[in-house]
Amino acid sequence: MSDDWKTLRAQLPDDVQRRLDAKREERRLGKALADVRKAMKATQQDVAAGANTTQNAISKIENADDVLLSSVVRYMHAIGGGVELVLKTADGKARRVDFDPGIDVKTIVSV
Repeated sequence: MSDDWKTLRAQLPDDVQRRLDAKREERRLGKALADVRKAMKATQQDVAAGANTTQNAISKIENADDVLLSSVVRYMHAIGGGVELVLKTADGKARRVDFDPGIDVKTIVSV
């Protein structure tokens, strides 16, 4: 976070800061991964075993603000899922990158 944003943010009313914090938490990739894991009835240990890593590493991913794409792919593969990335340009064009061509996503369910 830049110093200018920190200064501006500090001047905002407390309720606005709380709403910003809540929105940031909703958008955090690690939280989304944890939500998907829980919906799949998997534990952090289950994911760790499938991703050939430790439970501590999975916890760090779920609590991180910045997650490597390769970690996301490994995480989702560990619970039997996949990853699809949509790259969008300012002019409205989009390109889909499917990291799991063998998985066909028929319905997107919000968890």
